Amino acid sequence: VKTGQFVFPRLRFDVTDNTPDRWNAGPIGDVNLRRQLAALTNINVSQEPRVVTLADFDDMVKNPFVFMTSEGHFNLTEVEQKNMREFLERGGFIHADDCVYQGQDRFFRQYNDWMARMFPDNPMRKIPHDHEIFHIYFDFPDGCPHMQGVNHGAYGLFEPGTGRIMTISTPGDLHCGWMCRFWAPEKNLAAIKMGINIIIYFLSH
Repeated sequence: VKTGQFVFPRLRFDVTDNTPDRWNAGPIGDVNLRRQLAALTNINVSQEPRVVTLADFDDMVKNPFVFMTSEGHFNLTEVEQKNMREFLERGGFIHADDCVYQGQDRFFRQYNDWMARMFPDNPMRKIPHDHEIFHIYFDFPDGCPHMQGVNHGAYGLFEPGTGRIMTISTPGDLHCGWMCRFWAPEKNLAAIKMGINIIIYFLSH
């Protein structure tokens, strides 16, 4: 990776459900998002895939933006919980997107539950539609685009004092939209544009 390049890594973690799509679901979605990020913005983005783990904290902090997705429940060890909390408190950012399975929202709920354990005095909250993350580059007046599953809206963990979003949890399978296989081009493009908004929000905060 060259100096000054934005890197979009995938987080590997221990999925406990016997579901088809685990932590490494649909890598073509990551590829498409990186390509569109380069095409639609002037961000210098690395096109190389990268995988990080919570267990290797020194490696993870080299990549302050991390993406994770899965269909089901997942486990975090005490060390991984400690590292995830420290990563976020140091200014790292995690985008957690539910890879919807049979219309359910298991990963979304599980992620929000883990955040509640790690930050018991600061639970995840629904991000209001007028928040800048929905307007920072592309405009989404109705909030986060929804591909499929349970439409909770996007949730965020807000940093006390600054209000900065430390992590965003999206229940509607944006990543499937990035894969550009399942819906009309306009809907897939909306998912990509929201992914770009999230990245630009991170880079500007």
